[in-house]
Amino acid sequence: MMNQVKRSKNLIIEQGIMLLVLPLYFLIFIAECHALATISQEHFSVAPMMAHTNRHYHAYFRFFSQHAHLYSEMIPADAIINIYNENKNIESNEALQELLGIHHSFPSDAVTTTANYNENHGGITRAGPVILQLGGRDPQNLALASEIGVRMGYDGINLNCGCPSNAVSGRSGGCAMMRDASHVAECVERMSESIRNAEMITHDNGVVEAKNEVQLSVKHRLGVRDASTYDADRDKGLSDDEAYFECEEFVRAITKNSNVSKLQVHARLGLLGDFTPERTAEGRLWTPNSADQLKVPGGGDDSDGGDGKTSKKIDHKREQYKAKKLARKATIHNRSVPPLRPDVVNRLAERFPHLEFVTNGGIKSTEDMRRRIDGTNVAGAMVGRSVINHPCSFSRVDGLWDDATTTTTATSLPQWTREDVIQSHIQYCIREEERCKHQSDYHRELLRRRLVAVPFSLFAGEDGNNAYQRTVRKLGKRLKGRHMASSVLLGALTHVPMEVREKPITEFASLDSIESYSEYTQRSGTLQRAIL
Repeated sequence: MMNQVKRSKNLIIEQGIMLLVLPLYFLIFIAECHALATISQEHFSVAPMMAHTNRHYHAYFRFFSQHAHLYSEMIPADAIINIYNENKNIESNEALQELLGIHHSFPSDAVTTTANYNENHGGITRAGPVILQLGGRDPQNLALASEIGVRMGYDGINLNCGCPSNAVSGRSGGCAMMRDASHVAECVERMSESIRNAEMITHDNGVVEAKNEVQLSVKHRLGVRDASTYDADRDKGLSDDEAYFECEEFVRAITKNSNVSKLQVHARLGLLGDFTPERTAEGRLWTPNSADQLKVPGGGDDSDGGDGKTSKKIDHKREQYKAKKLARKATIHNRSVPPLRPDVVNRLAERFPHLEFVTNGGIKSTEDMRRRIDGTNVAGAMVGRSVINHPCSFSRVDGLWDDATTTTTATSLPQWTREDVIQSHIQYCIREEERCKHQSDYHRELLRRRLVAVPFSLFAGEDGNNAYQRTVRKLGKRLKGRHMASSVLLGALTHVPMEVREKPITEFASLDSIESYSEYTQRSGTLQRAIL
């Protein structure tokens, strides 16, 4: 009898403990699930930018944000497939690895405080998502390129429907695709199917299961207009309704039968074509692949074209320069001429609550991000040029959303200094050049130019920055020879005072106080004061 009473008491105590412990486990489980779901949301992302957001930049920017969603440059699907067809073994295809290679992990060999961080926090083996942005309009090629991207380890695939550059939209890609929503829908349907197939793993026992989900998204604008007939004054006087209904129809069409669950919306119209009459009758400038000069019959020159008519010489290098200048001008006008309409993105997020919307355009600081997002259903913000121009100003971004971090929070990260960042990048440059020492002189020079461009704005707004940037430009012209990227950066670093180099990256001057170019006539490139 006594044993039965004792067993009953023990049972009651065990049940009581379980009643206390189970809710705790449940709360922990819910918290973990919520954290995972929140991390997958694109609270903050760095926009895809040609010549900037390559894998070297990804490794560098992890010093400033562990959880940012980082996008590749826009890579044409055709280029990926051409390289893939040369060697379909992805692991041994060096050209494909060079084009699509990614950095998921934190730079664990940072030269100063990283060692202490790894000792105290166990290191970081995985950082935020890396997404491959594809350009093109052929559904079959986009599908195959998506599959290759998944196999290469990308966390997401993004279709570019927002680039207004003549070089892209002139081939009916970029935001020119918004003119045909049904075609975009076909593209993303094929891409969705290809991604699903690439995610499946067949084990030795015949069991088929899915890998981690790879998210498909589309980056686009509110709509498109012809630049030659666009009336900016009229557009600025209109309400948001016209842009909203046009964009709503596009979103509905491309998400109806595909797995597109996320959309990055540049909250402006895209203007297609040139902004000046300096264009041919066909609306494009022709640039041949062969001779620098060509004689054209009937050109009025003193030479004879063989048909009794005179001909003139065309300097195609000059024509290419003019075409690039026009394209540059059009791109910059697309960033400022159409009015910004962020409320349209907010309305889209309310209209399609099952989709994740990321707002883009006109965001220059973390304060702008919060003002744009707070009180809306928009998931996050995508920032482009401001991150390149002043990376330190975004070094606190991981702390903006307390629920968007795991064990690594803004407060638990060490206070990286600019010296930590630049010295770590210099070591990275040395390893990259050693890895590519067997490549041609041309490819090594191209690699060096990319490497020195990455930390170009690290000291923006600080003493010594102008001399540092001038030296990088000057020494950068010698990268064809034996000058290595690391030696160029070390030489430029001598112009930066030590008190600036030892300054934490979380301490910075405001972006408004930093000199920038404001005219489209300035040449574009990675080594310039501010990316327009």
